[in-house]
Amino acid sequence: MVPQLIYSLFALIALYLVPGAAALDFSASTWIWTSDVSGGNAPVGARAFRKDWTPPLGKTPVQADIIMTVDNGFTLYVNGVEQGTGGDFRYAQRFCVALYPCLNVFAVTGVNAATSPNPAGLLAAIQITYSDGTTSTIVSDTTWRASITVPTGYEQLSFDDNSWKPAVAEGAYGVAPWGQIPIPSDPPVLSLTNANWIWTNEVANGVAPPGARAFRRTYTPPTGQTATSATIIITADNEYSLYVNGVLIGSGNNFQVAQEYTVTLSPAPSVVFAVYAVNTLTVNNPAGLLASIEINSRGECNCTSGSYLLTDGAWKSNTGTPIGFQLPGFDDSSWPAATTEGVYGVAPWNTVTVTPASGPVNAIAGAPASAATAA
Repeated sequence: MVPQLIYSLFALIALYLVPGAAALDFSASTWIWTSDVSGGNAPVGARAFRKDWTPPLGKTPVQADIIMTVDNGFTLYVNGVEQGTGGDFRYAQRFCVALYPCLNVFAVTGVNAATSPNPAGLLAAIQITYSDGTTSTIVSDTTWRASITVPTGYEQLSFDDNSWKPAVAEGAYGVAPWGQIPIPSDPPVLSLTNANWIWTNEVANGVAPPGARAFRRTYTPPTGQTATSATIIITADNEYSLYVNGVLIGSGNNFQVAQEYTVTLSPAPSVVFAVYAVNTLTVNNPAGLLASIEINSRGECNCTSGSYLLTDGAWKSNTGTPIGFQLPGFDDSSWPAATTEGVYGVAPWNTVTVTPASGPVNAIAGAPASAATAA
């Protein structure tokens, strides 16, 4: 109980006394992996990483602002508690975490996907804020320890990692094949660059049957955080209506022009983005949904957690539009994953113009009505 009280005390200090963290980036970070990486490739599977950190003498850490990505995905733990995940190495996730006054452990389960050896890496930068307002930075490098297996309890402070080998350096930030990694920011700087055109599993030879279809993506904030705002860029071939937690946000009817929305979110355990999209005409023709979303969250720390949600196979799709599908409580567990048709810029859509949303908020014909409360 005493450690938890100390933890809460310093979290309150972070909230009320500590100024916001300075800009954080990967400029000093190194891509790292386990010792089984060879020739730029590593076996598929999960690996474990740890960074034990103790503050300098006379310094009391309050919070950590963490940016991270892993090729291909990861789960982050701080002091044994899961903080969140990432599933696309092309962009970073951001986490804000309260710290203990003494030893702190940053632990990561990194997964290299695919079916044969391929590039794998972890990239991280962690800015520590102290009770006196000063900061220091931890980066991914060979001081991290790595394991080719994922032992039970490895994320806990009490775990002994002395037998683990140092992580292997693969190259400084910016090195191929990863290049530059977008970082969530406040205010957001968002684009469609890494998004994919998606549709239902009816797509064949680049075309799909006409009609209305439903799409959903659920986001759960990191531990101890509450989602506060979302910036959304979206378009569809041929038209769409967008909902956030059941509330109609806007519509569009020209796939060559995307709309950008900024939504203030009410406290909720999760955020549901739902889209009613229609492939018009009367014969099979190209159909697609394209979206890029950045969500900012805040908790007991005085810094922002941020995540990207881009249209990809993590979205759910349905060939029908069931009543209430746009509402948070709707059960989409039986829906199949959306079909990925190609990255932004692919034919027949090519590039898209982005414009701030304006005018009245109306639903397209056939779309559900808006929920009565704010998102």
